[in-house]
Amino acid sequence: YAIGEIFLVVIGILIALQINNWNELRKQNIRSTEYHERISDDLSLLINQSDNLYEHASQILTSITRTVELLESGTLETDEDKQTVDYAMVWFSRTSYQLPELPTYVEMMSNGDINLIYDVNLRTDIANFNNFLKQVASVVLKLSNAIEVDFRVFNRHLRSHVDPVSLEVMYTYDFEKMASDKEFVNTFSRLAYHWRGYVYFLQRVNEGGIDLQSKVEARLDNTTKLHSPEIQSN
Repeated sequence: YAIGEIFLVVIGILIALQINNWNELRKQNIRSTEYHERISDDLSLLINQSDNLYEHASQILTSITRTVELLESGTLETDEDKQTVDYAMVWFSRTSYQLPELPTYVEMMSNGDINLIYDVNLRTDIANFNNFLKQVASVVLKLSNAIEVDFRVFNRHLRSHVDPVSLEVMYTYDFEKMASDKEFVNTFSRLAYHWRGYVYFLQRVNEGGIDLQSKVEARLDNTTKLHSPEIQSN
């Protein structure tokens, strides 16, 4: 009778442990799914932000390239030409935009939940992309610093004006003096190189975000694999 009682107690404990383990695994799988969904949301925001930044940066690059051509010709023949130069003068120095990030991945790294991304290859892809974002931010900072260094030349012919009500920033300039200043023209022409790099990296961020999101969404669609901690990527 005593042996039977002990056996029943042991069985009860084992069942309780099994139920507890199953419940913990269920909670873990729910958290894993939520993390995947949040990373996908982060990537949606990143894709949208990088696309907007890319479009704006491309417009600035185009205006700078066209302004260099106009400076070399020495004339503004149309209102459109004047608008192009105005646009370039306002925006050529504004590279300090907040680049997209992956806050959910950073959170998972800080709280030790990174293993809830069960797919090892996906985990590596996310880590590599997050590192790439840091590298791009560093490159953009260098581009900004390079432009700041040349402001000694730009300040010869540019004067800024800020409307305290609308907060709009505008520049006044003497186009003929700028066009006749060869150092100014040469220095300004290098802006196309800096902005070309900015546009290039924004494009890569956008494409990388789209590719990574498709992989995350594929894992969300495959719930059987997603909810199995022992799953390893093929």
